[in-house]
Amino acid sequence: MKLPQGPVTYKYIEVGKTLYQALSTRTPRFPSRVAYFMLNALFAQAKRKITLYDPFCGHGVLLITAYLLFSERLKKVMGSDINPIVVNTAQQNFQWLKNATALEERLQAIQGYKTQDEELKAIYQHQCRLMFKHAQEIDMAVELFQHDATHIHGVLAAIDGQVALVTDPPYSRNDHWNSNTGIKSADFGPLEPFLQQVATAPNVSSLLICYRTDQPILPLLEVYFSVTSQRGTKGRAIYECQPKSKI
Repeated sequence: MKLPQGPVTYKYIEVGKTLYQALSTRTPRFPSRVAYFMLNALFAQAKRKITLYDPFCGHGVLLITAYLLFSERLKKVMGSDINPIVVNTAQQNFQWLKNATALEERLQAIQGYKTQDEELKAIYQHQCRLMFKHAQEIDMAVELFQHDATHIHGVLAAIDGQVALVTDPPYSRNDHWNSNTGIKSADFGPLEPFLQQVATAPNVSSLLICYRTDQPILPLLEVYFSVTSQRGTKGRAIYECQPKSKI
């Protein structure tokens, strides 16, 4: 059996393999490859250390990718979600990265997987150990909390200094688009109030958002932001959004 060698990569950060997932919520798995692409796009532009905030953090894949692979570019990582179960799952994922007892619990959970492929389980466990070892060298604040992102203004106002938002919102086309015409409807649904508040927050330096390629979100984003399309992957488009008030 050949165990992973070399530095930690985004390929180790997989929900259900190395990371915990909240099974009871049916929260979709966010690909670590997409997280890595989004963060690369962000840090290609960032000139100094920043606070990173994911207001739809789910299991914490994007935040953990940032923490492990881009820590030297960050002051702090923050994450929130409306669902307390997935917030707790994200907290568990950060706990085993830093706490040896929590790591052992994670390794035992992997050993309990139903698969009979012992070599595969050994690979996942080895990846966890490598991630844990790498995380011991990182000293950075992590803040995770329950919050409804459609009321994000107060959270943003409380952040000291500039903040970049990088996220994968859960809303579908039917929440904010007229499915018959593809034209913006009178009611954009829960995504619009989020975008409105982000666009007017004075300390938001940028918003990176990914969305399924088959859902026409670009016209909605362009109402509030100057938008640049970045390289997408895994059926998702990535958009870099600059508040129009700062251009």
